[in-house]
Amino acid sequence: MVYFEGNLLIDQVQGHHNMLEQLVHNCVGLLVVITSIIGVLIIYKNFRGSKIAWPAIMAGMVAAGFIGLGDSVEHLLPGVSPLPSESLHYLFMIGGPVAVFLLYMGLREYTATTEIKTLSGFKLLLILLATILIPIALATQAHQRSDPHIEGPFLLVTSIPTVILALLLLIKAKSSFEEHSTVVLNISFVAVAVTLLTLSLFIGRMGDTGLLNNAEMYVYGHALGDIFHAVTATTLLTFGISTEGLVRSM
Repeated sequence: MVYFEGNLLIDQVQGHHNMLEQLVHNCVGLLVVITSIIGVLIIYKNFRGSKIAWPAIMAGMVAAGFIGLGDSVEHLLPGVSPLPSESLHYLFMIGGPVAVFLLYMGLREYTATTEIKTLSGFKLLLILLATILIPIALATQAHQRSDPHIEGPFLLVTSIPTVILALLLLIKAKSSFEEHSTVVLNISFVAVAVTLLTLSLFIGRMGDTGLLNNAEMYVYGHALGDIFHAVTATTLLTFGISTEGLVRSM
C-alpha cells in the first residue's frame, strides 16, 4: 500500500521521485519528442512539393511532441528558476487537446471532397505559439509548484476537450476510411494514443498531494503514462514511415 507523507511517496519501491521509474518517465517522454520530429521531417521530405494538405497534421504531431517535452524536461531542471519547470509542467497538459484538434483539422482537410478553407501556415504557427505561451502565463500566476488552484481546473479544461475531439476525429475517420485507409488509420492511431496519454497523465496528476492526495492513483497514472508515451512515440514514427509507401504508390 502506497501513501503520501508530505510530498513523498512512502512504501513505493522505485517510486516516482528520484528513482528508476523517473528515469523511465524521462526517457519515454523524450522519445515522444524525438519521434515527433522524425515523423514530421519524413512527411515534409515526402510531400513538401505536394498539393496534399499535410501542414495541420504535421503541426498536430509537433503538439504531441510537446506532451513528451513538458512531461520529461520539467524533471531535468532542478535548482533553477521555477518558471521554466512550471511552464513545461503546464505544457504537457495543453499539448494533448491541441494535438488532437490539429490532427482532426488535418484529417478534414486531407479527406475533403470539395474545396474547404484550410489552416494556413501562419495560423498553425500562431496555434503552436499560443500552446507554448499559455503555460508560461499560467506558470507566472502559480503561487507554488504545481499550484492546485491552477492545475486542477486546467486538467479538466484540457482533458475533456481531448476526449471530445478524439471522438469527432474517429467519427470522421470512419466515414473516410475506405477512400483514404492508410492516412486515416495512422491519424486515428496517433489521436487515440495522444488521448490515452492525456488521460493517464490526468489520472496521475489528480492523485497528487495538492489535488486528491491519492498515492495509488498517482502511481498508476504515471505508470500508464510511461506506457502511453511509448505507444504515442510508436504511432508518430509509424505514421511518418507509412508515408514512404504513399509516395511510391502515387
